[in-house]
Amino acid sequence: MIRVLIAAALALAAFSVTVWSAGTGDVRAEARAAELSGNFAKAESLYSAALNAHPDADLYQRLGLVRHLQNKFRPAAAAFEQALRLDPNLWSSHLFLGIDDYRLSRFQEALPHLKQADKLNPNVNEIRFWLGATQLALHQYWDGLSALESVLGNDPKNVDVLRLLAESYGDFGTHVLSQIAEKYPESAAGLEVEGKAFEFEGSNKAALDAYLKAAAKNPNLPGIRESIERMQSILPK
Repeated sequence: MIRVLIAAALALAAFSVTVWSAGTGDVRAEARAAELSGNFAKAESLYSAALNAHPDADLYQRLGLVRHLQNKFRPAAAAFEQALRLDPNLWSSHLFLGIDDYRLSRFQEALPHLKQADKLNPNVNEIRFWLGATQLALHQYWDGLSALESVLGNDPKNVDVLRLLAESYGDFGTHVLSQIAEKYPESAAGLEVEGKAFEFEGSNKAALDAYLKAAAKNPNLPGIRESIERMQSILPK
């Protein structure tokens, strides 16, 4: 997958730099410095302290980010949720909340936030990647594949996207075949699909039997003779 740090850098660039007043501003500035230096644990502590004095959306967003970068996905999600309660239009918080929910296998919860991030800031590769990955996790194959292919259009050599697409096309094909076989198990088409499923699994004898049954029901089924011959050439005489 696209590394989380890429998305993190994107969000860091997008977050506003607020001019803070004296007093609590010193704590916030120190937290920001710790964040930028990579001392995320210190930044987390300081942002939490600043939030106790003056809660605001930007601080919750930054708290969520430094937690996220420590792989604290559940508390990070909680911080991004607070940020969005104060400002629902923070696309970075929607993105990271979606990523954190994905990491926690909460795909249904992740999806609306990733869609909203894409709506607020369209055509960002990181958003489209996580949106597509989440849709695929929910077996929304058409939407997920479309989102990933849009990323690939902008970045044709992206290895993470290419790998996920390759895995997903196979899953999608098996999913479609299974649905057809379940709905029309005794039809020629259903038997052919059953044969293909067996063939994908490497169960060649079962695949041949299913193809022969399909041909008996409909000898003119397109491609059925080729499928039978392919299996017969593989199986021992």
